[in-house]
Amino acid sequence: MAPPRWPSVETIRYAAQRAVARSSLRKVAGEMEMAVSWLNAFVDGKETAMRTQTKRNLREWYVRVAPELAEQEPETASAALTFLVGGLLEEAERRAAYSRLVQALARGYSDAGPLPDWVRALLDEEDPG
Repeated sequence: MAPPRWPSVETIRYAAQRAVARSSLRKVAGEMEMAVSWLNAFVDGKETAMRTQTKRNLREWYVRVAPELAEQEPETASAALTFLVGGLLEEAERRAAYSRLVQALARGYSDAGPLPDWVRALLDEEDPG
């Protein structure tokens, strides 16, 4: 299983634009733990410096708010799961935990009804054959 890619900066920018439109620049900046002036430039599409901590703040914010702002995509779900298992030190442990989370999500959704497409996509990723 290849490690999933994080959502692109443009995807996060679009989510930030939608969040600001629904709320306020100041509130969203607080949720992101970013300066209001930085967020204003970011949502306006201006290139801004992306330090490691900035990227981390944006990704963590995106994982928290993505369900409210965008349709669920397999890439988003995969990135969220990768984020959750990221504290495990060994690659094999991360892969095993990731797989168990996917299986638990599939069981939870199947108990409630049909599986969403994004869950099917994650299961297909898990089963290479």
